[in-house]
Amino acid sequence: MKMEFDVEELEGLKRKINITIPEEVVTKRVNDAYKVMNKKVNIPGFRPGKIPQKILEKQVPMQSMSEMFQEMMQDFYDEALQRSGLKPTGQPEIDHAGMQDIKKNEPLKFSVTLDVKPELKVKDYKGLKYKKKEADVKAEEVEETLLKVLSRQGSMEEMPADYAVEDGDILTLDFDGTFEGEVLENGTAKDFELRVGEKKMIPGFEGQLIGHTQNDEEFEISAVLPADWNQKLRRVSFPVPGAPDEKQDDDRAIFTVRIKKVRKLHLPELTDEIAQREGFDTVVDLRRAIKIDLQGNKDQEEELRVKEDIFNLLVKDAETDPPESLIERELKFMIEGMKYQIAQSGMKMEDSGFEPEKAMKEWREKAIFNTTGYMMLEFVANAEDIHVTQQDMEGEYELLAKQTKQSLEEIQKRIMSNPDSLNQTTTKILGQKAMNFIYSNCEFEFFKAGDEPETETKQEG
Repeated sequence: MKMEFDVEELEGLKRKINITIPEEVVTKRVNDAYKVMNKKVNIPGFRPGKIPQKILEKQVPMQSMSEMFQEMMQDFYDEALQRSGLKPTGQPEIDHAGMQDIKKNEPLKFSVTLDVKPELKVKDYKGLKYKKKEADVKAEEVEETLLKVLSRQGSMEEMPADYAVEDGDILTLDFDGTFEGEVLENGTAKDFELRVGEKKMIPGFEGQLIGHTQNDEEFEISAVLPADWNQKLRRVSFPVPGAPDEKQDDDRAIFTVRIKKVRKLHLPELTDEIAQREGFDTVVDLRRAIKIDLQGNKDQEEELRVKEDIFNLLVKDAETDPPESLIERELKFMIEGMKYQIAQSGMKMEDSGFEPEKAMKEWREKAIFNTTGYMMLEFVANAEDIHVTQQDMEGEYELLAKQTKQSLEEIQKRIMSNPDSLNQTTTKILGQKAMNFIYSNCEFEFFKAGDEPETETKQEG
């Protein structure tokens, strides 16, 4: 006897499947479960396997067989999906209310609420036309990189106390930062080493060191903090598409600085010997490798720019919003990602200013934007028979392990044990492969730097 089911259309993309498992099936599954249990349970006065089922049922009520019932409900839910043709997305919600009053010789009724994938169309994703900047590497860019190479081979000279700091000097200093009179989080350091001009500090900090000496008493530097310096929610929230940018006052910090040591780096002459220390035969080979590397970086930047434009185009063309379960999942991962960044920075959550409850509201539009793009990319993947392979998953494990400094086994276990995490990972990989397909089928018109088009590069086809 086949099960009975019907599908209710709820709001938007939500559907509710009402399923009835026939009485005969319930009875057989329960009896089979008791037969297995009979061989394992010890009850005084009875040999294993010879316990009357009525006695066993009193000792172990049916309601306690949750795992068996879960498996049975999953089997019939899967069958209902196959017969109905519904394509679910996200995790379904199963109503277990019928389990409270279940009887062996009666049918079992339960319902499953789920989101379904919308019917989508992606217009003309092959042959998109874009203008693309040629990767032109200037000689001064190569020389700038060569200076960094030579710096690794240079020698240091400690300068006298009255020597005035110049661009390129290496300093050891102490500093204490404050913001609005309060101690700046992560804004204090002792015996901190930096090279003036490398721009590793916040903008404006290094330039104000020039001209000072070790003889100077403590002096102050004023610098504007980056927008996300304290992971403030108002500064890390994503802008709503189409909304005007809100003008915010700059956060300016004051640093009290004391220079303790100044060293000057003397660079060696660029020779084949230096090139060989860097893994190349000659200076010519070293220069060529640097140029190729810089060209590759510029090509990547252009590729990323075009892919961002393609993603925006897909979102714009979408005629249906994504289901709520996918939006909620994306929001969850955005928030977890922010928590991870805060933890990595060494900051305590309570000191970060980040409020997940506010983020759920303020980031919702961005989550809808992201999920809409993923949804459209999945449509392209299905249309082009693009799939996520085991090799793809292993590559993702390796990447995440490198980024988080965890073992491959830890990453794999964490992803595979969490359905939401697994779905998010496969969605990401599938989207990347679909985007690469669209990009590889674009038609590009190249232009040189300085000959930029009057407007932003747009899809023309």
